[in-house]
Amino acid sequence: MNPDDDDRSSSTPTATSKSVSGQDKDKPRLTDQEKKNNHIASEQKRRAAIRDGFDRLTELVPGLEGQGRSESIVLQKTVEFMHLKLQERQNMIAEVENKGGRVDDSLRPT
Repeated sequence: MNPDDDDRSSSTPTATSKSVSGQDKDKPRLTDQEKKNNHIASEQKRRAAIRDGFDRLTELVPGLEGQGRSESIVLQKTVEFMHLKLQERQNMIAEVENKGGRVDDSLRPT
C-alpha cells in the first residue's frame, strides 16, 4: 500500500459538507405568521405591478385619460386602439405599394 494513497483519502473535505448541513439545521424556520406576512407582501407587490400596468395603459391609450380605472374598460379600449393602429398600418402599407413602393414583410402585421 502506498503512503500517498492514505494522505489523499484523509484529506477529503468532509468537514465542509458537514458544516453546510449544520448551517441548514441552525437556520431557523419561518413561523406561520412570518410565512403569512411574506405571502401578503408578495401579493401586494403583484397587485401593485398590475395597477402600474393599467396606469401605463391609461397614459398611452387615447380616451382613457382622466377616467376612472375600470380594468375591463381599460382592456377593451386598449384592444380597440391596437386594432385601429393595425388597420392604419395596413392602410399605409397599401398606400406605399399603390405608389410603387415596396414594404418589407417584417413590417406587415401578422
